[in-house]
Amino acid sequence: MNRAGRRLHAALTTWPDSRGWRVVARELLWGLSLIAVLAFVTGLARFDPMPFDVRWLGFFFGLMFVPALGEELVFRALLVPPPHQPFPAWQWALAIAIFVAWHPFQALTFGPPWSEIFLDWRFLTIAAALGALLVRLYRATGSIWPCVATHWLMVAAWKLLFAGPIG
Repeated sequence: MNRAGRRLHAALTTWPDSRGWRVVARELLWGLSLIAVLAFVTGLARFDPMPFDVRWLGFFFGLMFVPALGEELVFRALLVPPPHQPFPAWQWALAIAIFVAWHPFQALTFGPPWSEIFLDWRFLTIAAALGALLVRLYRATGSIWPCVATHWLMVAAWKLLFAGPIG
């Protein structure tokens, strides 16, 4: 198995131990608080829930695969080394910058219905905060699953409860 395959396998098959889950909980306290403040203060989020129905459930579960699982496999499992390997500050910054840059790239190349938001400085600031949080979760646990769950629930909450764009 090549290096990328080993990284993906390790990230997918590792489950945090009790210490890892405590770190995840501590990291989520600061990270989600910061993201919520940024989202509400900048006006990027407001409480406006989408009606609960089959469509709501489809979005909720679909978001687990795209963007959460797909992006976490690339931007954490492949770009961020596992906890036992060195990870200098410049590589942290680069990993976060690549994650942030992915969003305008999508807007400019694929043109999803929500492209405009992917170019908005408020969204990009929140993406940077989320990227930093997710790198910290992955480095603390070596598992992709806390990152996938966090990314999934953040995007789902924004789109389904806090007026994020649905397309």
